Amino acid sequence: MKKINLSIIIVNFNTLDLVIDCIESIKKYAKDIKFEIIVINNHPQNNDYEKLKKLYDREDGIRILKSENHGFGAANNIGAKEARGEFLLFLNSDTLIIDDSLQKLVRILNNNPKIGAVSPLLYNPGGKLQKYAFGDFQSLLSVTWRKRKKLNPNRNKKITYVNLISGAAMMIRKATFDRVGGFDERFFMYFEDDDLCRRLVNLGKKNAIVATTKIIHLQGKSSSMSNRKIMYYRSQNYYWRKHKGLFLELVMRTF
Repeated sequence: MKKINLSIIIVNFNTLDLVIDCIESIKKYAKDIKFEIIVINNHPQNNDYEKLKKLYDREDGIRILKSENHGFGAANNIGAKEARGEFLLFLNSDTLIIDDSLQKLVRILNNNPKIGAVSPLLYNPGGKLQKYAFGDFQSLLSVTWRKRKKLNPNRNKKITYVNLISGAAMMIRKATFDRVGGFDERFFMYFEDDDLCRRLVNLGKKNAIVATTKIIHLQGKSSSMSNRKIMYYRSQNYYWRKHKGLFLELVMRTF
């Protein structure tokens, strides 16, 4: 069995075309690292699983799994348990690799043991930086203003340490991910990345973005559920209760 450096985990929920585009972009630009791709089809009612199996079943290093839909974090945990790589990359289906950024992220993480999780900069298709994809943890002030503080990465500095990075493209050592217990599956969708980043910081790790790396994120295309707003606030409430306590959760909910 060949050594795998990077296990790329993609959750599919009714985004077949996006998953295919994402996989093909990885194959095109990640040739210099030994990687595997694990796709978890999280929509048992459609036939995306069969279509993906038919398309990639004979390709070495690509595995298609299916799961009941127990949430985004739960599906990623399934992929992580199956992964054979030293590093894990949790990658949204609505992302595109456009250069050698994955190789750069592997080198950064490999050479910096203090880093818990690392992310590339995420850009819109038009080339605009998605500034809310990283930053600080939520506070009462940020919830009051309904807005996360924008942080501008220092382009002259390769690594910028931040509290929070997006789960849309998050790389982490498998040993570290296992140590913190993976994603909390009580978050069905949303805030599972915030929660993981906070637990990494509590562990003494630093999360980071890398200014020399770049991934296109179509943003929102990987989630087609109609009740996203309900799930967002439900996850936010649980996040505050878990990390701030019941009193501050109740205070937060008044804003």
